[in-house]
Amino acid sequence: MSEAPLLSVIVPMYNVEKFLPECVESIRNQTLHDIEIILVDDGSPDCCGEMAEEYAGQDSRVRVVHRANGGLGPARNSGMEVARGEYIGFVDSDDWIEPDMYERLYEAAKANDADVVFTGMKTVRHGSTDIVLENPFAGRTLCGSKEIFELRRGFYGAAPARVKDEPTLVSVDVGVYRRSFIEDNDLRFIAVRSEDKFFNTVACRVARTVVCITGTPYCYRKDDQPSITKSFDRKTIDSFLRLFRLLEQMADEEPEQYWDECHVREQRCVLDYCRVLIGMIEDSMEDDAAKTAFVREVLAHPVLRHACEGYPWWKLPTQQAVFYLVLKARSVVLARSLTRLKRGR
Repeated sequence: MSEAPLLSVIVPMYNVEKFLPECVESIRNQTLHDIEIILVDDGSPDCCGEMAEEYAGQDSRVRVVHRANGGLGPARNSGMEVARGEYIGFVDSDDWIEPDMYERLYEAAKANDADVVFTGMKTVRHGSTDIVLENPFAGRTLCGSKEIFELRRGFYGAAPARVKDEPTLVSVDVGVYRRSFIEDNDLRFIAVRSEDKFFNTVACRVARTVVCITGTPYCYRKDDQPSITKSFDRKTIDSFLRLFRLLEQMADEEPEQYWDECHVREQRCVLDYCRVLIGMIEDSMEDDAAKTAFVREVLAHPVLRHACEGYPWWKLPTQQAVFYLVLKARSVVLARSLTRLKRGR
């Protein structure tokens, strides 16, 4: 391996010893050989740290970082602090990648002098491909603020329209980023839900060239493994409310010509996340009185109230439009009832 590898692949690890071998081997077997693999032990309570050290003993390209538990974003930051590669990529430790993923991403980056290159992904459930998510901008090279905005506006969420989801992929795992570009712009992950949304929005806001290539080589595991997105306690609500505030703040920071579109997409994103949060509250083990109190708190949050103001709800899919009207009316009873109805209860 050369003194400075072509690519650094950062893999944060926390309680994933069952899935780690498939993940690491898929990176070690990349056709782009001149890489370094940075395994970040985020204070994992299982054997991930020891397994990482074993990999480092087997393969000189593997480096290990041990740190106190701090979450996915801070763990990635720890990896970036020691990365030496020309480009940086990320893989979640319960996922895996196809053999030529990084070769194709790196070649596209070099051919176009790109700051960022994205591809697509597939979700895999118990060994079978579930959903194929081709990058909607595949085959395009986006240069300059106006062209790149066509892509990055999707990181905020869907526009007001009768589509359920925004097709733009938010995950950093499907991309590579020029390391000097990350350092020159002081790009870091913040400790928040959906940290990829914030990282990619800011990265593409300052990028000069972004390339999107065909294929779905990133394999996102959906085996019902434990996840921060599924667990619930009081901190869950606080994390969503902080997410709401930061989304609004990020849209406030947009250049004037993009401000309105980013805000209307941010509004829908807040509305969608609110629906998810109320669903988590209903699915939790809290008693009925606590659930009612939690939902009332969510419906009264200032960012949600602002998201409801002047939003063109009639453009939404029918179920989302109905839920919007319930949120706007602050009806705790209807919000809980609709959520239970959707879950067949």
